[in-house]
Amino acid sequence: MTQTTTAPATLPDAMTASADAHRLMLLEGPDVDRFLQGQVTCNIEELTREHSLPGAACTPKGRTYALFRLVRLSPERVLVRFPETLSDRISQQLSKYLAFFQAELKAAEDWQLLGLIGEEHPATLAPSLPAELNDATITDNGVLVRTVPLPDGRPRFEFWWNTAAKEAPEPDQPGTAWELSEIMSGLTLLNETTTEQYIPLNLNLQSYGGVSFTKGCYTGQEIIARMHHLGQLKKSLFRLEARFTDTLPAPGDRLVDGDGNALGEITDSIATDDGTVQLLGVLKHAAMEATITLADQPGAQLELQPLGYDVPEQQP
Repeated sequence: MTQTTTAPATLPDAMTASADAHRLMLLEGPDVDRFLQGQVTCNIEELTREHSLPGAACTPKGRTYALFRLVRLSPERVLVRFPETLSDRISQQLSKYLAFFQAELKAAEDWQLLGLIGEEHPATLAPSLPAELNDATITDNGVLVRTVPLPDGRPRFEFWWNTAAKEAPEPDQPGTAWELSEIMSGLTLLNETTTEQYIPLNLNLQSYGGVSFTKGCYTGQEIIARMHHLGQLKKSLFRLEARFTDTLPAPGDRLVDGDGNALGEITDSIATDDGTVQLLGVLKHAAMEATITLADQPGAQLELQPLGYDVPEQQP
């Protein structure tokens, strides 16, 4: 399918799309679980063939350098989904720790990721649909995972397709359609500008099952736990719709209030066919009561929009 730079203004109720903003990797070896448990925010004891996990890997200062999803194939084999633009950098970072474990991280050459909206297509691909968020269903051709829904409740799925078993079907929508659905649902992607800028709680990871506060120690855990338990979270991820922009806002661009005071920064953006722009940004919670605009495009009009999950700290 021909790739486009804009997303459709309206997402179909049923669609399949390529998810080419991601790269799939394979973690393999007897120490996979032990390695992951000491590096990531999610509790690896909850990772089963029937339950996938989103999560983050952080620096010792609690700053997120990797956002991912894990899918278990067997006790010693776990598929990992990383942002395409950061996958080499993330692999190098993890390799510093992998050297001490009987496990290796390599390209998942026989796997392809598809994004699906609605239950029509998933129902033809799996014997049963995963019922709850992050649940997984193993099929003859791969793994079907239920991910965060759209704000209007329409279900979304990821199909981790094993091309060694069967060639993946041709998607009916471009990759930009899936990118738009990710932004609308409130799932951000890190890139070279935003990596190591935020703790996972700033990115709402705890709101859809990506942070465990009971699992014990992992890299960056002390800072993340302190912010959670002391109720010190002052910034989190919001979705906005922008109109009257001169150029496409980019990750790292500053968001300000009507007086020019800093509110936060953009993490993701995509233009749609009707001329609007959908954004994700990490903002101070004071933004909920403010007029929001772009620091370098003050004529733009921005409005907060709902996410596919609830963030208690954002409730007035």
